[in-house]
Amino acid sequence: LVPRTRDAEVARVDLRNIGMNDADFYASLPAFDAFAAVVDPSRYRPLPPSWWVGMTDVVGSTRAIEQGRYKAVNTAGASAISAVANALGHRRFPFVFGGDGASFAVCGEDAPRVREALAATITWSRDELDLPMRAALVPVSAVDAAGYAVSAARYAPSPHVSYAMFSGGGL
Repeated sequence: LVPRTRDAEVARVDLRNIGMNDADFYASLPAFDAFAAVVDPSRYRPLPPSWWVGMTDVVGSTRAIEQGRYKAVNTAGASAISAVANALGHRRFPFVFGGDGASFAVCGEDAPRVREALAATITWSRDELDLPMRAALVPVSAVDAAGYAVSAARYAPSPHVSYAMFSGGGL
C-alpha cells in the first residue's frame, strides 16, 4: 500500500449535491478516450466512503502455472468478475483482471450479494478446478481511515467499451 499523497488527492464529490446516489458513482464517471490521459490524476475520482473494494487471488497460482494449469488459473481469476457481475445484474462496477485474480469496487448496498457470490466462487474454484482462492471485501471508509485512497476512472477506447482504472494505492 502506498500512503495518500497531496498530488494524488482529488476532492471528494458530494453525490447528494448533484442528484446522484452512491450506486450511480461508477456509471456517472466521465469516460475519456485518449490513452495518455490514463496517467492524468485529474481523471480519477475517489470512491465514495460507503463503497467496498474487493480482491481475489488464486493461492499457489505460480506453481499451478508451472504445472501447465494456466487456463484453469485464468478461469478461476476471471470467475470472480463474472460472479460479481451476475450478482449485480445490470449495475456497472469498476474491475481489473489480474490473471490469477481480480480487483473491483462495489457500492455498499451491493456488498452482501457480492460477499455471497465470492463465497460461492471460492467453493467452485476449489471443488471444480482444484485451485484454492482467497477473497476480501474491505470498506472504502476503512481504507481512508488507514490513510490510503482508492480512486477510479473510465478509459473508453471506443464508444461501446470502457475499462476501469484505479489509483491511489488503497487497493
